This record gives sequence, structure tokens and C-alpha cells, in this order.
Amino acid sequence: MIELPDEIWNYILEFTFDWKRKHKQKMKPILENNIIGCYAEIYERWTYSPPVWQNTTDIILAEYVNNERLPYAPPPGLPLTSITWNIKGTGGWWCGYGWAKKNINI
Repeated sequence: MIELPDEIWNYILEFTFDWKRKHKQKMKPILENNIIGCYAEIYERWTYSPPVWQNTTDIILAEYVNNERLPYAPPPGLPLTSITWNIKGTGGWWCGYGWAKKNINI
């Protein structure tokens, strides 16, 4: 058995019994800024296989050029920022391109 000095033992007890209050105090400046959900993808799309397009310019060239859908094309030059398996269970992948700060009135 190891003996600890009273000062260290008091720190351990303080943390063990009062960790939630201390944690809230430390996190208060972060949580007051409401940083969760401030950013979102600019363009999202679904695809069967893992995406082969690294940016939206490749998507425009592959799917929108030489047809009437060009006005509905995504903004060019947005990089691939997120890939997520389709959680609805129907297969495929959701891909997000670019990031933008949301206009949130707090």
C-alpha cells in the first residue's frame, strides 16, 4: 500500500467528488459561444461507391456539362470534406463538399 501526502489526497478527493462542477466551469466559455453546429457543407450528394470526385469541378465536368441541368450544378472548386456511409441502410455514401459558416442568430 502506498501512502500519499495529504495535499495530493485532497486533490484526488476534490476531483473525484466534484469533477462535474469543475468541468462545467472550464467548459463554460466554450459552450457560451455555441460552436456546435456553426459550420455545414455547402454541397452534399449521394453516390453508390466511395466517391471518385475530389472536388465539385470534377462533378460538373462528369455530370452537368452538355446537358440542360447545368444551371443546377454545384459551385465549382469545392473540395471533398466529408464522407459518410448511408445510415438509412439503402447503401451508398453521402459526400459533403466545402465548408461554410452558418448564419445563426443566437
